[in-house]
Amino acid sequence: MTEALDNRNGSRLAAADGSDVETFLRIERFLGSISDLDHLLEVIIAEARDVTLADAGSLLLYDAATDELYFDVALGRAEETDVQRMLKRIRVKRGEGIAGVVAQTLAPLSIRDAQHDPRLLKLADKQSGFVTESLLAVPMVRGGKLLGVLEVLNKRGGGGFTERDEKILTVIAAQAALVLENAQLYAESVRQARLSALGQGIAGAAHCIKNILNAIDGGAFILERGVGKGELDRIAKGWEILKRNMGLMRSLVLDMLTYSKDRQPEYETVDVGELCQAVAQAVQDSAAQKQVTVKVELSEQVREARLDPNGLRRCLLNLIGNGADACGEKGGEVTLRTVLSSREHFFEIRVKDSGCGMSPEVQKKLSQAFFSTKGSKGTGLGLAVTYKLIREHGGEIEVQSQEGSGTEFILKLPFAPKEMHG
Repeated sequence: MTEALDNRNGSRLAAADGSDVETFLRIERFLGSISDLDHLLEVIIAEARDVTLADAGSLLLYDAATDELYFDVALGRAEETDVQRMLKRIRVKRGEGIAGVVAQTLAPLSIRDAQHDPRLLKLADKQSGFVTESLLAVPMVRGGKLLGVLEVLNKRGGGGFTERDEKILTVIAAQAALVLENAQLYAESVRQARLSALGQGIAGAAHCIKNILNAIDGGAFILERGVGKGELDRIAKGWEILKRNMGLMRSLVLDMLTYSKDRQPEYETVDVGELCQAVAQAVQDSAAQKQVTVKVELSEQVREARLDPNGLRRCLLNLIGNGADACGEKGGEVTLRTVLSSREHFFEIRVKDSGCGMSPEVQKKLSQAFFSTKGSKGTGLGLAVTYKLIREHGGEIEVQSQEGSGTEFILKLPFAPKEMHG
């Protein structure tokens, strides 16, 4: 059946005249230039309506789960939103109504006097207020699979639709079917990718939470033993473990919330140098405990910018903290530096450490959620969140690293959102 339909479409295209071919070519151009599926289908229906000289056109999609058709696009000469909304509530079983018969037989059907045809679905006319006088319907099929039915209604000037109209509509239906098949394949690939990412995310989060809870159990045990024996040093040690891991849990939850949903930065006019100084000051004590010095070098050319200060602060805290951890027990240095970018309207914030560096394999995984080189000491979300926040600012991150020679993260950010550059 599929080969027969494809051959039939090819012969009909060959028989089309110059104006018809122009219509097909115009639709072909639309296929490559319009990315929004709903808009593209509306354009296809409008072309079908106009080239067949019809008053209206509609596209019904097939729901294989319920074996029903439902209106997806309905266009008259004036596209009434309320009418379209009412029609979209109507669902038609295969074999029911003219569209249902076409879906069942996979063959075109032309009706000259629809009002006297018992197969006409009069509920659609009642809901829309439209009176169907003549109707031409063709199936949309790809690879033997029914995708929907394309209809045009009421031939202008009276009478019925012609054989030429049927040929044209059949070719247009084939183009619409190709669009729908590609959209369905893409949607399925996205769904599978999301399911895979969700599974990996749940596994990563569970592993991370398990590590934190194990540490909390250990801290609670030490604290309990210290209280029982009146040993203040054990109490202090147990309490410190509890505080540190409750902080990790809090950071994990905040990072998961940030990572899991799209957000727009809350822009403010920010003194970039002051923000960098404040972040460096906030981490001085914790860095000093690891024998790490935090230095700040500010460019006079980088002053105010429109940024989300809270988002950028989290990015810098993540990067400086990672840099301090990378220095290891021997200690080292983390430098926070601002630089005017060679790219117009952009500046850079560079975070460089004197730590252990990273292999090319590790660098490729830096933006992946729940990837960590710190074992139970990290959540694996800090860098993933940092990459996400910088992307949301319209920026990007470059990493320069070599094993044994330290790492530099370069945040490339616009001075203002893109729409303000004009």
